[in-house]
Amino acid sequence: MNNLMQFNVAYHRYFSRNLLLVFLVSGIFAGCSKETSVFHPEITIAKPLNQEIRNYEVFDGTLAPLLTVNLEARVPGYLSKILFQDGAFVKKDDLLFVIEQDQYSQQVKLNEAIYNEAKIEYGRQKSLLAENATSQAAVDKALSSLLQAEANLKLAKINFGYTEVRAPFDGLMGKHLIDVGSYLGSDPQGIKLATIQKIKPIYVYFSINERDLLKYQSKNIDEANRKAIVNSLPVFIQLQGELGFAHEGVLDFAANLIATDTGSLQLRAIFPNEKIEFIPGLYARVMAQYGNLHSALLIPSNAVLTDQQGNYIYVIDNEKKAHRQNVSLGQKFNPLVEVIQGLSADQKVVINGFINLSEDQVADPKEVAIESLPNR
Repeated sequence: MNNLMQFNVAYHRYFSRNLLLVFLVSGIFAGCSKETSVFHPEITIAKPLNQEIRNYEVFDGTLAPLLTVNLEARVPGYLSKILFQDGAFVKKDDLLFVIEQDQYSQQVKLNEAIYNEAKIEYGRQKSLLAENATSQAAVDKALSSLLQAEANLKLAKINFGYTEVRAPFDGLMGKHLIDVGSYLGSDPQGIKLATIQKIKPIYVYFSINERDLLKYQSKNIDEANRKAIVNSLPVFIQLQGELGFAHEGVLDFAANLIATDTGSLQLRAIFPNEKIEFIPGLYARVMAQYGNLHSALLIPSNAVLTDQQGNYIYVIDNEKKAHRQNVSLGQKFNPLVEVIQGLSADQKVVINGFINLSEDQVADPKEVAIESLPNR
């Protein structure tokens, strides 16, 4: 009896131990099954944007005034008035400086009196000649005196006019260089009082290097086309801190030779500057478009990967499998880039999440649309 009880106890211990082992092994295999489940990375895909574009080049430019004029005193005297604020924008014919006028106004009055006297004398001599009471020589002398008096009166009025210095055009004033009360001498070159700049419209100067010039000429071979771009080619500028090229002008000058010291050709564009938002000396990025409008496939620049074989992208097929595709790129249109070879309009390009992809890997795609480019 004791032997039977011992057998039963040993059997139950053995059965319990093996049952626990079965549960443990089952749990391990169950865990392994979860860890080896298929991973489908989440990605973002989009069809390429099909849009008409024009090629362009971007240059460094500098704003410059249309005209720069030195305002000078042309008659001697003390400076009596300054009628503008330094750096102010003034209108044409605005009075800017006044030189003491007393002596010049008196000179006008004196010459007016001499002129009137000479005019009366000439009339009297003509009347006497008609009555044979004087000679022709006396009449001629009276006429000469009248003409001299007339000339002296005109000169006096001109000098009086020089006592007022006015704006020759709408423009931006510099600072005054002579203070009120200063004596302005009789320098034949004139005494510089200030500088005024015409900035409405305004110029932007920029240069194209020899390599880019040759590239442009290869696409615009016809000489007539090259000449036609002056005064017709649209040019756009962007100031620091601005997005896009919002300001439009036109190319109005191209130098006729390449500077040997820089190896570049100077170009100039003119902009209306109606709001006086541009001032000389500002740096600007200049965009010049060229060529005809053409249809292009555009994708985000950051969707393009590069290795030793060159540029490539990932596309997703109808079975959600990823495939590498080599591409050739064209013009960049931040944040997009033109794909000129290796992509069709109906393919779906991986634009985010491609770092976890490999060839033929099944993914979990979410499709979005690429936003169209602005006009410029």
